[in-house]
Amino acid sequence: MSEVKRPMINDALRLLRLYLGLSQKQIATELELSQSMVSEIESGTKSVSMEVLERYSSKLHVRMSQLLFFAEELEGEPIKTRGKLIIASRVLSLLETLSPREIADAT
Repeated sequence: MSEVKRPMINDALRLLRLYLGLSQKQIATELELSQSMVSEIESGTKSVSMEVLERYSSKLHVRMSQLLFFAEELEGEPIKTRGKLIIASRVLSLLETLSPREIADAT
C-alpha cells in the first residue's frame, strides 16, 4: 500500500497556527470555520480552497503568496525539521526580548 502524502499547504497552515500559539478552536473562530473543518484541513483530509486561503491571509495578515511560498519551502522537509521552524523563531524572539539594548546594560 502506498503512503498518501499530505499537501504541504495543509502543513503550512497547521504550522502557522502553532507558531501563532492558537488552538484549532481559536483559529476556527477567527476564520469563521468549524473546528472540525480546520482539523480536516490540517490533517489533509480536506482540500484547501482559495476562499479558505483568502480567510487565512486576511485574518492573519499574511499574503496568500507568502502562504504558498512557505508551503513550497516545506516540501520534502522531514516533520522534525518543520517543527524546528516554529521553535527557532520563538527562541529568537525570546532572546531578542531578553537581550540588553545597549552594551552598557550587559555589564
